[in-house]
Amino acid sequence: MAKLMLATRFKVLVALGAITAGFSGPAWADDSKELLKAMSDYMAAQKTFSFDYVSSVGAVTPTFEKLQFVSSGTATVGRPDKIRVTRTGGFADLDVSFDGTKFTVHGKNLDAYAQIDAKGSLDELFDRLQNAGAEIPGSDLLLSNSFDTLMDGVTESKHISSAVVDGVECEYLTFRKNDVDWQIWIESGAKPVPKRYVVTSKHVVQAPEYMLEVRNFRTGEDVKVANFAIEIPGDAKKVDLSELGQIDELPAPTEMGDAQ
Repeated sequence: MAKLMLATRFKVLVALGAITAGFSGPAWADDSKELLKAMSDYMAAQKTFSFDYVSSVGAVTPTFEKLQFVSSGTATVGRPDKIRVTRTGGFADLDVSFDGTKFTVHGKNLDAYAQIDAKGSLDELFDRLQNAGAEIPGSDLLLSNSFDTLMDGVTESKHISSAVVDGVECEYLTFRKNDVDWQIWIESGAKPVPKRYVVTSKHVVQAPEYMLEVRNFRTGEDVKVANFAIEIPGDAKKVDLSELGQIDELPAPTEMGDAQ
């Protein structure tokens, strides 16, 4: 039995090696940039939309244990200057909103909130948060011109194949940069919605990944109604944004053994 299991495992590894070796050459079609641009243009044209999502972020402990933290939530966008995002995971329960003038983060599990003046567009908000080290994961897919941002620094791109994500036929694309590799699955057809987005940090120990999967994408009359001004409970404590931690999906380092 042990010999049979080893032989089967060897055959699987050989098959996987052959498959991945096949991807080292030319991709199926040299239209990865065109497909990404179509996705960017489609998303920019949607003035109001909402979706559910599942996301995960990888971390590595000092003992080289690879961990994955999973969260889920909802997002509603009203271009050019409104967004409401909820995220619930094992370590945080966040309600985040931007109404065009104020950016608010309510840590429900902490009974605390932070609020800053941030008048401007969503693009300007995301840029400001990134510079402050508190960016919203996956926000580059929501920019008015996500194509230029996603392609910045790309050295190689491929259209690998067709694929299915959450029961939806997609086009599977891969892109390489010096510091990260990223992959995206875009719905095929007239509505090229990003269905799955994975970013791999190549120069970090064990190459942890961030993954965002979009579900139940809605536009027009199907969009979930959202109040872009968060109602904060009267007993919630107002704190500096830095006290709520980065708007990511990892616990504090002390809670997971100083993950890298």
